[in-house]
Amino acid sequence: MSEAPDLAGTIAGFRSWRVANGKLVSPYIPCRWEGRVIHAACFDANRVLQQGRGWLAAPHASPHPDCQCGVYAYDRPGLRSYYGELWWCEGVIAAWGRVVVHTDGWRAEHARVEALALPADDLRLEAAVWDIAGRLEVPVVERDALWEVAEAAGGLLPDALRP
Repeated sequence: MSEAPDLAGTIAGFRSWRVANGKLVSPYIPCRWEGRVIHAACFDANRVLQQGRGWLAAPHASPHPDCQCGVYAYDRPGLRSYYGELWWCEGVIAAWGRVVVHTDGWRAEHARVEALALPADDLRLEAAVWDIAGRLEVPVVERDALWEVAEAAGGLLPDALRP
């Protein structure tokens, strides 16, 4: 018999993407979000990152508690960007399936983009975000509205499930 999950349903979280060639790209691994929904996988290419430290060598279901794989989200909005890169977008995702919880967020098996935030002070980036949102069929909202979107998309992870 399998163990019952701690939570049934979707949870919402905040994340950042690089905006490259009109697509959302995960910040730390070369993963393009081609559609609104993404399913986590631990790619062989990930295992060479950081000389394999933090990544499991053998194939496995993602996310795995002993690996860094999975679709990441954070408990608070905010751009998490590389130094020197300018084209970033933040938004809200809803997730379901297996989830590995961290102190400031989580990693999930499946995720769906719920909204993108309107970037500040860059009209070209703003146009790119509107174009991406149109293709994904998600709203573009002010940054202050991300909390409301997260609540409507399933709510944040309950504090009782935090480590």
